[in-house]
Amino acid sequence: MVVVVAAVARSFRSRRRLFRALGWLSLAAVAPGLVACNARTLEPPTVVPEPSNRGSIVISANRNVDLLFLIDDSLSMANSQNNLRRNFPAFMAALKALPGGLPNVHIAVVSSDMGAGDGSVGGCNATGGKNGVFQYNPPVAPVGQQPCATNLDAGATYISDIGGVRNYTGNLEDTFSCIAALGEMGCGFEHQFAAILRALGADGAPPPAENQGFLRPDAYLAIVMITNEDDCSAPRGSQLFDTSANRTLADQLGPERNFRCNEFGHICDGARPSRLAPNGTVDDTRSYTSCVSAEDGILLPVADTAARLKALKPDPQNQIMVAAITGPTAPYTVTWTPAKTADSGPWPVISHSCTAADGSYADPSIRTSQLVDAFGANGLQLSICADEFAPALQRIAEQIGQRVAKPCISGQIAKKPGTASDDCTVISSSPDGLGQIIARPIPGCADTGGAGPCWRLAPGEGACTAQTIDVVPDPTAPAPVWETAAVECSLCAPGVADPARGCP
Repeated sequence: MVVVVAAVARSFRSRRRLFRALGWLSLAAVAPGLVACNARTLEPPTVVPEPSNRGSIVISANRNVDLLFLIDDSLSMANSQNNLRRNFPAFMAALKALPGGLPNVHIAVVSSDMGAGDGSVGGCNATGGKNGVFQYNPPVAPVGQQPCATNLDAGATYISDIGGVRNYTGNLEDTFSCIAALGEMGCGFEHQFAAILRALGADGAPPPAENQGFLRPDAYLAIVMITNEDDCSAPRGSQLFDTSANRTLADQLGPERNFRCNEFGHICDGARPSRLAPNGTVDDTRSYTSCVSAEDGILLPVADTAARLKALKPDPQNQIMVAAITGPTAPYTVTWTPAKTADSGPWPVISHSCTAADGSYADPSIRTSQLVDAFGANGLQLSICADEFAPALQRIAEQIGQRVAKPCISGQIAKKPGTASDDCTVISSSPDGLGQIIARPIPGCADTGGAGPCWRLAPGEGACTAQTIDVVPDPTAPAPVWETAAVECSLCAPGVADPARGCP
């Protein structure tokens, strides 16, 4: 009896799985309990393995990872920024512990400040804020203190560490800690989506000059957002942030408050959250459920943002992940406070959906969560109200590791029936000169005399004491721009003899 295992590009959640290996091909086994046997005594049992799954992931020869950290630098983010900075070493330790060590990384930081309105909103200019430009200068130090040192080489605007060749001195953790200390002076109408799109040149225009060279065509792209408010990215020239004609509850956009981002960015229980207190008092509260992004174009649609990010890669399912350390989507509760000016009633405020022990907090992240979900198993949403970000950062590193570390196969691979050949199938996919993706089977090296392209079993790397799979390239063919491999192997079911398949 054999159990089929398949390398797939998603997470397996079956509680009956035999093992789960981080990796390059992210192997998962179908447990023996999933193999059905006919128990009638008058007939021999019939073994029917469950159909295997197939998927494709980036092969191990490509260990390039481009990491973009979107950091909210609006008021109230100091504690969360400090949490990120002090726990970033745990993230780096997890990456360095991957088989093969630290991937070939580019690491950049971008602010959520893209400005808002005509400049009349406090802290928000009319010229695009920081415009998606990578932040690489040391922050302004408090009076009487020396600024931190980024230790970046002259002209460097992001961190690069490729095969030990670095564009910084000292250690990477200190360099990141310095450039990630963005402070709290950024615009309070955060444009997380717009900043990411602008930084990567995914909004229809080339990326800023400072950001050139960050994205590598073959690299795995990991986007990590650290923010305590939901995205409020509006198209250029939007009137959503007007303060001249919109000051009161009766005005089209309501008073100048962040609640505009909720009212015009969300649909809850089938309608926009109301700015009007049910009874017209500051004691009112109203709770909503079933909140989603209002995809009507007042804010940048989540679906369009996801599509633009996915268009950055030829194989987005396997080359992009999006993670958000932010607030939960619920509870979603609106309260009211006294109006700042003479008005017909109190002004609305969205309540925090979580509060941390250090006093930091976050609001419901409806749009941000929806963007994360658009990336399926390659999306992670984690709490910004955690005492420490280390577990969240380690999970992100683990997700990255599934794309750059080779699989660890701890079971015994079955043989093809009646042969001495390991029962594995490998399908390689790569683009041709016209950009079309071509899939082709790769034979075992035992069948080609070791001539590539072929696959072979090899000793595990790092903590893996079992086996892994290597893909040997064709030395006479030019290296493809990128390549993915789908692997499917059959494992011997423990304790079940199958001599025809080489299973003891």
